[in-house]
Amino acid sequence: MSDPSSSEVASGLGEPSVAPPLQLVLETKLHPPPQRAAWVARQRLVDVFDEAARRPIVLVSAPAGYGKTTVAAQWLADSKGSRATAWVALDDGDNDPARLWTHVAVALDRAGCAVSAELATSLAAPGGELVAGALPRLLGALSSAPDEVVILLDDFQCITNPACHDQVSFLVEHLPHHVHLVILTRVDPGLKLGRLRASGLLGEIRADALRFTEPEAASLLSVENVALRAEGVSELLATTEGWPAGLYLAALALAGRSDADEQVHRFDGSHRSVADYFSEEVLSGHPEPVRRLILEISVLDTFCAALCDHVVETTGSAAVLRELERANLFLVPLDDEGRWFRFHHLFAAVVRSHLEVLHPERVPVLHRRAAEWFRLHHHVDEAVTHLLAAGDTGCAADLVQKSVIAHLDGGRAHTLRSWLDGLGTEAISRHPSAGVAAAWVAAITGDQAVLARHLDGLAPVLHDGPLPDGTHSVESAVALVHGMFGYDGPLPMMSGASRAAELETDARTIQYAMAQRSLGHAAYVLGDLAAAMPPLLRAVHSDAALPMVRLAALADCALVNAELGRHDVAAEMADQAMRIADEREVYAMPQARSLAFTALGQSQAAAGKLAEAMVTLEEGWALRRRLPTIGPWPGIHHLLVMARVAVDLDDLGKAQHLLDELAARNDRWTEGMAAMHARVAVVRAAFRERLRQDPLEEPLTGRELDVLRLLQGTLSLTEIAAVLHLSANTVKTHVQALYRKLGAHSRTDAVAVARRQQLI
Repeated sequence: MSDPSSSEVASGLGEPSVAPPLQLVLETKLHPPPQRAAWVARQRLVDVFDEAARRPIVLVSAPAGYGKTTVAAQWLADSKGSRATAWVALDDGDNDPARLWTHVAVALDRAGCAVSAELATSLAAPGGELVAGALPRLLGALSSAPDEVVILLDDFQCITNPACHDQVSFLVEHLPHHVHLVILTRVDPGLKLGRLRASGLLGEIRADALRFTEPEAASLLSVENVALRAEGVSELLATTEGWPAGLYLAALALAGRSDADEQVHRFDGSHRSVADYFSEEVLSGHPEPVRRLILEISVLDTFCAALCDHVVETTGSAAVLRELERANLFLVPLDDEGRWFRFHHLFAAVVRSHLEVLHPERVPVLHRRAAEWFRLHHHVDEAVTHLLAAGDTGCAADLVQKSVIAHLDGGRAHTLRSWLDGLGTEAISRHPSAGVAAAWVAAITGDQAVLARHLDGLAPVLHDGPLPDGTHSVESAVALVHGMFGYDGPLPMMSGASRAAELETDARTIQYAMAQRSLGHAAYVLGDLAAAMPPLLRAVHSDAALPMVRLAALADCALVNAELGRHDVAAEMADQAMRIADEREVYAMPQARSLAFTALGQSQAAAGKLAEAMVTLEEGWALRRRLPTIGPWPGIHHLLVMARVAVDLDDLGKAQHLLDELAARNDRWTEGMAAMHARVAVVRAAFRERLRQDPLEEPLTGRELDVLRLLQGTLSLTEIAAVLHLSANTVKTHVQALYRKLGAHSRTDAVAVARRQQLI
């Protein structure tokens, strides 16, 4: 993050004119704490770290306040730059895989590991696709790194998403030999620690190792100008049990006091004692304006001077932060320039608790002001978090809805779901903007039951004004969802697309492009090719269209032109769609990318490149198989093209399987399917013609056909024999003859071949 000037904040809190780029939230998370002269040198622990790092995975696990981050920073500094280090300070938002792995990739890139620009800026794919595609590419980049690499994940206890744990486990299992993964956490992570221990891959540092020794405690107290006799040091170390946070906060309170030895007797080292001592001795030692600043900015996880000024409604925070950094150890710098800070976690928890007790009415006010500042500076994640903390569900709902399309396009569905969970069902039902956001998330992730519930709830909403993201109205949003995804079939899809096109008339908006693409696609599905092309071309040429919307419109144009016999135009459209797909290879919606493979495979087949076409189509189908969402229609179009190519390749077994799956999908709807059924009928006719050209060399007998029909079910051979009033041995003989005549090797094969030959 950059540190905005005070003039930027004073200029007002109007609506941001530029969409927030994701990388703005990264900077403060990618820096280890700068080395500080006041740190107690703990060479003992650096040596322990060195020993643990002989293994590829290092786990530093201890409760809050044990100095895990500080020790790791000292260890890295002691290595004198011999390791390329990617440091990522995690938070709750990193439970979104898109955000987590973008941070890791950017940190590696900053550390000098040759991560491609595309990978570094958008490792934004959901779980299965990450493991299948993007993470192997990241591992490939790590493998080619010439020097030792350390990936350090701080505050790993924030990661609770099982999908993220699975992805980190995948990284662990495939870690190159010269790469180390260091995990700092308050609780043991959901990884396979037992297996890692047993295989000798895990080095561990626990709380016992992190406790201060007496010489280290004496050094700390000396640095902080605490005059204690040896007996006092021993007593303080005993009462805190070497707990670093307790010692640090005690040192802050005792600094410069002539009665330090007497005060030690009042300090028992417990968390409650630390809190009480902090309240009585540390906070009270500051002037009232400084105490107020410390208390009120405790609602912030990270902060800079301009943010503090805005939240507390004051000026001069920069000077106070500099003084606190110089005088104390509870302020942790987050960048080399000393602009962004956080409080020590334990210290922050204590201060926040005091704020909630002393001034509970200020807490929501402070969160709202923090949200204002973050929203102005395009940090949407932080703004939503503070609005939810303030209990301002209305503003939070509006901001979530304003961000929903950009976040879905950027692979941030998990973040959106967490925000919706934070709003709760009552707020979603009360605020139409939240209901619209929830409907989009359900639609994009294929949760049709939840989608139907949200759309039903939005149907009676009367809302004339535009939604926060610029959508014309709630009615238009509902129409767009129906038109874009078409879960209810062709006619509701056309109805939704037509209404959206009537309402979304501003060609400068994302919604206009989506409505036009939806209208053209619905017309294609219904067989009105002349009506399909104009809106599709409007979507293609819209400057406001999201890349995935333009890709879908281009793919649809290719399908329409191919059906009209304009194969050269179709090929050009398919190539353009594929270029967009290649540019966005690591983005989060590979299902949408599969449309480009559909169009390209069709154009390759039209050019006579059947084998090449099948390879393209198989790759596109693999994308959809891994993540079969974003509506039913891309899969239907793909199956139709793929079945035709399989027929042309004379791969009749594959063609039969594809046609069966296509029939199962098409049979969901009865109305509006005439054109789709006609397209399938053309492929089935070609399939039957191929079958007639390839008859069985030896016909089946009547009794063999009887057995064959019963093989389609679940009856055993003994049960089939009973049904046909034959002996079991006779049925076995018929089955063996069937296998021989059909060229099959199993019951399943025999049934499949018989269906292809239309024998059953």
